[in-house]
Amino acid sequence: MPSFTKKAIIESFLRIAAKKPLDKITVRDIVDDCGVNRNTFYYYFQDIYAVLEEICRNGVEKVPRGLPLPDMMKTTFEVLSGYALLYPRVMRQVAINVGVEGSERYFGEAFDALFTESMVLAAGEGNFPPELPSFLRHAFLGIFIEWMREEKRMPPEKAAAALEEIGKVVLAGLTGGAGHTGE
Repeated sequence: MPSFTKKAIIESFLRIAAKKPLDKITVRDIVDDCGVNRNTFYYYFQDIYAVLEEICRNGVEKVPRGLPLPDMMKTTFEVLSGYALLYPRVMRQVAINVGVEGSERYFGEAFDALFTESMVLAAGEGNFPPELPSFLRHAFLGIFIEWMREEKRMPPEKAAAALEEIGKVVLAGLTGGAGHTGE
């Protein structure tokens, strides 16, 4: 059963990453931990970073679709900060070692799609600057990475509220102040 094996590889990666730096994890570590062979690992994943990419993609897929932009930004943060609280070492390593630029690899396309969908919902197709989803992605990742790097983090609700405010400002600009904010 393929989904069981893929899930086992991901769970092994998370278990190992809770104890070992990302750049020190090997395919051998994972296959030994989950009991599959190297060929099976490579059937599902190109390398260790592809496992991390799958984990990030799975997290973003948990964000509900069709939300107004402020709610989308807030909910996306809540989902990802939930992962950070479940897997603090892994997420902190990603934030510190991979940073904003690397996080773009894992989250960029998915965030652009989420934010674009919300803006289309508010303003209609093509009624916003094409660079706006990228701007929102940078704002989101900047706040998320900064939140992850802090030793004594602000409560996730406060960071989520800041992103929600950014979404409200953008939404007001898109709709002339008359947009639905989900309140």
